[in-house]
Amino acid sequence: MQLANSKALLLAAAAIHAASAHTTFTNFFIDQAPQGDGTCVRMSNDLQHSTAPVRPPTSSNMACGVNGEKGVARICPAKAGSSMTMNFRDWPDGSQPGSLDKSHMGPCAVYMKKVDNSAADNNAAGPGWFKIFEDDYDNSTAQFCTSKIMANDGKLSIKLPTDLAGGYYFVRPELLALHDADKNPPDPQFYVGCAQIFLDSTGSAVPKDTVSIPGHVSMQDPAMTFGVWNRPKQFYFPRFGPPTYQSGSSKRDIESRATESKQTFGLKPANCIMENDNWCGLTLPSYSDEKGCWASSKNCWDQNKQCYDSAGPVGSKNCKNWESYCKSVQEECKSGKFNGPPSAASFMPAPPSRLAMAGTGNVAASSAETGGQSGDSAKGTAENAPNGVEESHLAPTNGSERPSSGSTYFKSAQWSADGTSILTSTADHVLKTYVLPSELLTADSPIHLLPYASHASPEPVYATTSHPSYTLQDPASTLYLASPRSLPIRLLSPFSPSILASYPLVSKTTEEYISPHSLLFSIHEPHTFFAGSLNLISSFDINRNGEGPVERMPTVPSKRSKVVGGIGGIKGIVSALGMSSEGILAAGTFSRWVGLYDAYGRGGSLGAFELQADRSSQEAGTGITQVLWSVDGRYLCVAERCSGGVGIWDVRGTGKELAWMRGRNAETNQRMGVEIVGNELWAGGLDGRVRVWHGVGEKEGIIDPTWEFEAHTDAVSSATWHYSGTVLATCSGQRHSDDDVECSTDDPENSVPHSRARQADNSLKIWGVE
Repeated sequence: MQLANSKALLLAAAAIHAASAHTTFTNFFIDQAPQGDGTCVRMSNDLQHSTAPVRPPTSSNMACGVNGEKGVARICPAKAGSSMTMNFRDWPDGSQPGSLDKSHMGPCAVYMKKVDNSAADNNAAGPGWFKIFEDDYDNSTAQFCTSKIMANDGKLSIKLPTDLAGGYYFVRPELLALHDADKNPPDPQFYVGCAQIFLDSTGSAVPKDTVSIPGHVSMQDPAMTFGVWNRPKQFYFPRFGPPTYQSGSSKRDIESRATESKQTFGLKPANCIMENDNWCGLTLPSYSDEKGCWASSKNCWDQNKQCYDSAGPVGSKNCKNWESYCKSVQEECKSGKFNGPPSAASFMPAPPSRLAMAGTGNVAASSAETGGQSGDSAKGTAENAPNGVEESHLAPTNGSERPSSGSTYFKSAQWSADGTSILTSTADHVLKTYVLPSELLTADSPIHLLPYASHASPEPVYATTSHPSYTLQDPASTLYLASPRSLPIRLLSPFSPSILASYPLVSKTTEEYISPHSLLFSIHEPHTFFAGSLNLISSFDINRNGEGPVERMPTVPSKRSKVVGGIGGIKGIVSALGMSSEGILAAGTFSRWVGLYDAYGRGGSLGAFELQADRSSQEAGTGITQVLWSVDGRYLCVAERCSGGVGIWDVRGTGKELAWMRGRNAETNQRMGVEIVGNELWAGGLDGRVRVWHGVGEKEGIIDPTWEFEAHTDAVSSATWHYSGTVLATCSGQRHSDDDVECSTDDPENSVPHSRARQADNSLKIWGVE
């Protein structure tokens, strides 16, 4: 008993001393569920210096910190793709608030390592580590990553990769404090720790390019001596360490391993009734006589000693609770109550609360009644849709730089992958990101939306696309690409006002910039994106800032290919790209050709076909603007400019046009977006109406709209669905002119549309649909 109390005093004293130092990784959450203080976390056994930094970078403690080669008993399960939030404290037991001194500015990163058993000893330091997250300096907020962690109560949130092989891993957060890095000698301070997890995954990927820790950084890296005190307000922090691994990396960057489907090490005991750190208090033996009572009492005290002996920097609070439980058993034995043991419920601590997360505006989670109606009755405008959300017209307000002549309008709108944000492009060359409020579907009246971020381009923007892993809770994933005329492709984020990266596409003959008219991220390799231009499809690696394409794929076959019987290609500007679930890349051109390429766009040509030219002048188009695949990957939807309909092609079956969706009303050079939702096709028209055709892939011949409704009083350039299927976004507007201009093939991205609107309407609207 005396030993236990002495250890408790020592822990308290250690906490006081540690709090005067720095910070340490103490606990984590999986999908907002707490795993427990110290549970599954390798921490320093030096209680008086548990928050001290690791130095120098060559120290063997760089892997998992002091005592990091000693495994802990528990391994926490986590599903692939789960959110993981790691908590840092400068008082490890949480007895006082605070995470890190505000002077400790610098970047952060998260690494993983696959091992045979993450609870085993002596397997942390050495090779096998790969980076899954990094964040350094945010020019938009003038904050380092560590400052964001301080503002977030010591928490750093990431997403676990989705394609890794299942099994045992270390997850290692790394904070680098640079407040003394420019001193003589330099003193960069690392704060690291390791979580032991079992990744429940059906994937099979393990990165080939791994690093050794220690060894992943060097004092010769510019970041190690970066001065955080005398810096400009806008700058780029020098990168260090290996590149970041992304789910869906190229096969050349990964190796396949058999996934481990069942956790066998580090499991929580089934009869565990109280936890402290990685210790579990087990159910006491039952008894019905005095001898059994005292035996059960001894068992309780033995477990109590083990609890105090194993308690780390996070403290021994639950050891004290268990001690109180043991005293109650002892009192029963003394008073002759030999029917036990008593319940431990009254001595149990309150269960830890789930991590409180800021609202993301994910409208899919709302169950409130919506304002629109389905079927033929859904013909109301935004003004009479109770739960509609409308962005104000694009007229200037409060000294806005937008022109007031009506020459600006919404060209397109697209949802982010997580459904929290909408990316729009306007005719005045501005890209805007709208983050939807959490009360979107519960508001009593329409909500006025304002853009969360805007990026202006000096030239017209030909194409945009958002990253397939865009997640608002993970700012590092909130990325999108833009292709401005006569400039390199740009990588942007709503969390940064500046260009994050650029990717030049340069003509080999003229050395001028080539302007892609289409952009698409690979569904198989999210770090890869494709750009379509004149007679060319180029693939880029998003991690290679400032570099040109990794591969150029001419769409016009060489003379030799034709001679030996190669498949014919497609000629013209590649104006549309789309990838099927089976990895077939479709490319459409302004010259009305479609080409198909296998192996997720990295393989050879599967074939090409030209659109029919025998339609009436009001139906036949003048160039492809969009190619969309059906969910099953069999049918290809092809939309054109200056066209009164949309074609559905049976690509895998007959190889011919299956159906023609008539009555689109899109006879304009302006790009008018369409979208496939299940077996339905949705499209906006010049008359402000949104039309729906049923039977994509199910009906043949000419098909008229099933129903329609009026969404705007001007051309509807986009009608796009939230992935929940309950929220629709529409945007509108077109360039108005005194003289109607007919469709033409000249300058397709900038020609004046043929106006058919009754009234100018430049707006973005969000509709709730039952």
